[in-house]
Amino acid sequence: MLFALTLVRIYGVDTHHASRGGIWWSERCRNLIPPTATDITLRRDFLDHHAIYNILERDLSAFLNKRFARPGETLDSFSERSPVKAEIIGKAIGPLGWMVKKDTVFYSYTASNGGVHDFYHDPKTGQTYQSSAYW
Repeated sequence: MLFALTLVRIYGVDTHHASRGGIWWSERCRNLIPPTATDITLRRDFLDHHAIYNILERDLSAFLNKRFARPGETLDSFSERSPVKAEIIGKAIGPLGWMVKKDTVFYSYTASNGGVHDFYHDPKTGQTYQSSAYW
């Protein structure tokens, strides 16, 4: 019973954090959240996590450039962003139910271990939805 309650505590609830410094999860998750993100909501699954947070787009882009650049290469994530698909505008995505707006932009990166990290960002409000799968 204790084991089941522990799993629910870790994987079955959303946690809220004022900043990345307040995240008590492992570094594996914490280092995928931009350092300047605020008002963070996290949901952890077994091999991935989902997050909603606020961040300026320039700060998000700077984080992505540093975090996902291949060794010896420079990444310009801002130029690689794309508009979201028209069919998802106005719909809720992910387990946290983040609403996609018409101005939302999309960033997607694959880590060296094959994990996929998607970021949906609203430049007007700074709100970002992140889905990170790592294995």
